[in-house]
Amino acid sequence: MIREVDLLSYIPDFLREYMEMSVIQKVIQPEIQIMEDETDVLFNNQFINSSDERNIKRYETMIRVYPQSGDTLEDRRFKVLSKWNRMIPYTRATLRKKLSMLCGDDGFFMEIKPQKIIIVRVALKRKRSFSEVAALLEEFTPCNMVLDLDLLYNQQGLLKHYTHGQLAAWTHGHIRNEVLNNGK
Repeated sequence: MIREVDLLSYIPDFLREYMEMSVIQKVIQPEIQIMEDETDVLFNNQFINSSDERNIKRYETMIRVYPQSGDTLEDRRFKVLSKWNRMIPYTRATLRKKLSMLCGDDGFFMEIKPQKIIIVRVALKRKRSFSEVAALLEEFTPCNMVLDLDLLYNQQGLLKHYTHGQLAAWTHGHIRNEVLNNGK
């Protein structure tokens, strides 16, 4: 609900004192509120990032993306958005923009080396998006370039916030592969 509609506020003060006007407005109020709520849904469904379940299914059918059984609405939006945004040709800036749309501005690291190597690291907090990023890069990486794609694992600098006792509670695999909360 964007806002709650108050029809009585639109009536001039001298008419509010009449009971008929008040009753009419109270009877019409629920219908107007339903229309306002539907307008909110229609507005949100204009964009993939805010689409509801019914509309995302429409997008999936349109671009032939099929959800998996465990996919959340957010996962389905992500898959639709990643396929929707695939267009060629692209530049470094366009690739960075596409990766930002898929992973968020802080969800990846990208570097293109002069030796024709594209290095992309996906942040651990976005590792569910890894397969979609891989598909995007496989589709659009030129054949004369090497693609180096991996997760951006936790590094030593992140671990300095933890005591030895805190780190001892976790396995090496957990420390390396799971999102940590910076020792807070």
